[in-house]
This record gives sequence, structure tokens and C-alpha cells, in this order.
Amino acid sequence: MKKSLLTMLILGAAVLALTACSAAPAETTTEDIAPQPALIIAEGRLLPAEYVDQSFTVPGEVAEVLVANGDAVTAGDALVRLVESPDAVLALARARLEALAAQQALDALTASADLNLANAQLAVIDAEDALDTAQSRYDANKSDENKAALDAANATLTLAQDALKAIEDGQGIDPDALALAEARVESANAALSSAEALVAAHTLTAAQDGVVVGLNLLPGQRVAAGAPVLSVADLDAWVVKTDNLTELDVAAIAVGQKVEVVLDALPDATLTGTVSEVALRYEEKRGDITYTVTIAIDPTNEPLRWGMTAAVRFIK
Repeated sequence: MKKSLLTMLILGAAVLALTACSAAPAETTTEDIAPQPALIIAEGRLLPAEYVDQSFTVPGEVAEVLVANGDAVTAGDALVRLVESPDAVLALARARLEALAAQQALDALTASADLNLANAQLAVIDAEDALDTAQSRYDANKSDENKAALDAANATLTLAQDALKAIEDGQGIDPDALALAEARVESANAALSSAEALVAAHTLTAAQDGVVVGLNLLPGQRVAAGAPVLSVADLDAWVVKTDNLTELDVAAIAVGQKVEVVLDALPDATLTGTVSEVALRYEEKRGDITYTVTIAIDPTNEPLRWGMTAAVRFIK
């Protein structure tokens, strides 16, 4: 059975160490031995530097698959469409109708500013005339009935004057009516946006530039909300992630450190890279405290594939 590269590297390092020890003269002192750099070897996995696993936010039946595996796409491109829900389509139509009606009501209110101002002014004039008449009648006959009519005329004039001032302050529009109309428009537009988003959710679009990977959908197939249906990956840049470095190993690794990588699939090619991230949070695996380290692979023409097993060599 073929041994993994990681095992071979570890055994090779051990053999070299034993050979060096047996070849050294017995009388050689510690001061005569030049310090050798210690190797840290770990196993990792090759991944695209940037990728997104994509899924629908609504369940449904696949209506159309617009791309194939390996297709290059740009952020925002349509990838897969579901059959649109009749309820979602109906809700969108109703929301559009209400948004239109609300906007028309607001426009009509705004357009009536001059008329509103003229009517308010006319109401004040009529109230003043009515007050003059009531005052004359009361002066001629101070009966309880005429006194009540005079009080009513005074109150009517006050209301008309207050209404005129409010309309003048609102440049011909009643502030309360304007606030109500604007609130209706805002609510209608919010409902329209929600309805549009629900319909738009039936089309899956690319979250980033890249290549379609892992697509396995056919028209008529049912999909669940939140279940990944494909990935969009940038296959021009690669990283290796290794998650089996213990706390003792990771203490000797730093961002910017140079690394050599050999893939099981390409044993004759040695890739180079740089440590780009050392996880701050630990994981516990089989009783060991480990940290994930990410290595950015330098540009290469080697035929790299997502998921290849890698042997990573760090030099202290």
C-alpha cells in the first residue's frame, strides 16, 4: 500500500537525523556540532483562497439551470431559477398596486396645496362674517340663545384661524394629512421591497466572481431552503489549511513565515507559500489542543485541484 507523503517525510527526517548521529565521531563535543533547523511537518488540504457555498433562501422546484460546472461567472449573474410561487407573484402585484395608489394620493395632496390654502382663507372669512352677525344679534337682544350663538361663532372662527395657520405653515398642506400620506407611501414601498425580494429569491445569483463548482441540479428537482446547491470559487488563488498543529508546534509558527508544500497528487512538484493566518482560537482533537494555520500558495502552473492532500513543511 502506498504510503502518504506526510509519513514518508516524517520517516525521511528521522532517518536523516539518525544518520547524522551515527556518522559523528564519538569525541565530538557539543560545541563542534552546528545547530540544525528543526522541521515541523503537518498535513493539510488544498482549497481555493476564496469560495462561496450558495443556497436558496426559499424552497422550491428547479425551473431552469443557467450554468454548468466550470463556467466562469461574474457577481450578480443568474445561476439557477426556481418556479415562482403563485403566492409570491400575487403578493408582488398587490404591493405594486398599493405603492402606486399611495404615491398618487400623496401627489394629489401636494398638488392641492393652493386650493387648500384658498379654502382655509375662505373659511376664516366666512367665520368672521358669522361672528359679526352673531355679535349684532346679541347686541340687539342679549338672550341666552343669542349668547350661545355668539360663543359658537367665536369658537368656529378660532378653529378656522388655527387651520389656516397650520396650512400656511405647511405651505398649503395640512401637516397631519401630509404625515399620514407620507407614512402610507413609506409603508407601501417597504411592502413592495419585501415582495420583490421574495420573488427575486427564486433566482440564485453569483455572490462573487469565479468558477461554478459542485453543481448537480436538474429542472424539476426540489431544493430545500438553506441547502448548498453549488459553489462559486476563485481558482486563480489557492491556500492550504492544516488543522493538526499542536499548541507546542504553533508557538514556533508566525504570519509571513515561508513554507514548502508537496501534494500527494503531484509528488515531484514542490510548491512554496507563506503563512497568512494562524488561528487565535483552539480546537480540541483526541485530547490535543490544535490550531488551524492557513498558507497562501505562491502562483504556479501546476494542475491544482480543490481538496488535494498536502504535506506542509515549516522550518523554525
